[in-house]
Amino acid sequence: MDTPTLIGTGFALLGLVVWILCAYLAWKQAPRFGRRPVPWLIGGLIFGPFALMVLYVLPKGDQPQHSASGAHKKSDPQADLYEVPHKKKR
Repeated sequence: MDTPTLIGTGFALLGLVVWILCAYLAWKQAPRFGRRPVPWLIGGLIFGPFALMVLYVLPKGDQPQHSASGAHKKSDPQADLYEVPHKKKR
């Protein structure tokens, strides 16, 4: 029995398991960061732990904001900085 070959095979299998686990985690965590999961799964399968690191380092993506009625409401991010003057009623 050739021990160095068995050890090398064990490390290769461990690396493969970690690689697939990182792809799975990228797929599951992508929606939490406002990203689509399928491209991150594919990226995780190709790049492994590097894709998972990039997912955590990138700023959060756009997440749709829904109003109480369920309709998508677009708002100007600068509008919150200014007070809109109202006409005085006489």
